[in-house]
Amino acid sequence: MVKKSFSDMACSLAQALDVIGEWWSMLIVRDFFLGNGVRRFEQLRDSLGISRNILTERLKTLTEAGVIERVPIQEGGKRCAYQLTEKGTDLLPTLIAMTQWGDKWRQEPDARPWNFRDREHGDEIPPLVVRSAADQPLGMTDIYMTAITPRGEYPIREWPVDRSAGPDKELEKAS
Repeated sequence: MVKKSFSDMACSLAQALDVIGEWWSMLIVRDFFLGNGVRRFEQLRDSLGISRNILTERLKTLTEAGVIERVPIQEGGKRCAYQLTEKGTDLLPTLIAMTQWGDKWRQEPDARPWNFRDREHGDEIPPLVVRSAADQPLGMTDIYMTAITPRGEYPIREWPVDRSAGPDKELEKAS
């Protein structure tokens, strides 16, 4: 099956999925966090039980996207490891949020296989919550999206956005 690329779609979520949306990609990223940001090919293959060709392809995608980078294991050697870049470490909140969502909605919610803890105090990381600039929790009905176009920024309610159109006056009044 040929994967559809979202690279031409004017949507940050779609473009993020182009990089981390394939099966195995976030599990690979998870393993980098478990290894303090650095992993060798064999470590990833063994811990994930992933085939060499799939792992090679995912590492290539993550490297080309700047999520990880190749680093030599020793000077002048052919062997290398991979390490998370700043772009890769920025996936930590996403990884935690996805894991917390999986914990909440798994078939056996009381049988979580692992947990995130604060290294300094050992406290469990609380569920991640979207917050306002005033530090108030926000739910789905508290948020709206805006389209940023050459004609300005305005609220939207449907996708795809007609970027040549002006603001939806009815929606503008409601928000």
